[in-house]
Amino acid sequence: MFKKGDLVFLNEQGQTLFHYIEGENGIIMSERYLLFEYDVSPDVTMVEYYGYDVLIKGRLFKEMPEKFLMRVIKIEENTK
Repeated sequence: MFKKGDLVFLNEQGQTLFHYIEGENGIIMSERYLLFEYDVSPDVTMVEYYGYDVLIKGRLFKEMPEKFLMRVIKIEENTK
């Protein structure tokens, strides 16, 4: 979905979440990579999802899930 070096702009929800660093936009700092989450209940389950490292206002947020990122950025069409 995203590529390393892509510029993303936070939507209203994203700006609310990152208000403490006054973030308005960010840069994707890594290619998409696979993350794993294990549930240690009686029947062990594993969930796979994709994540990115994102730089927002000089702070690096590692392993940001792709689904979360889609909820906090503005989706804009390329007008080239």
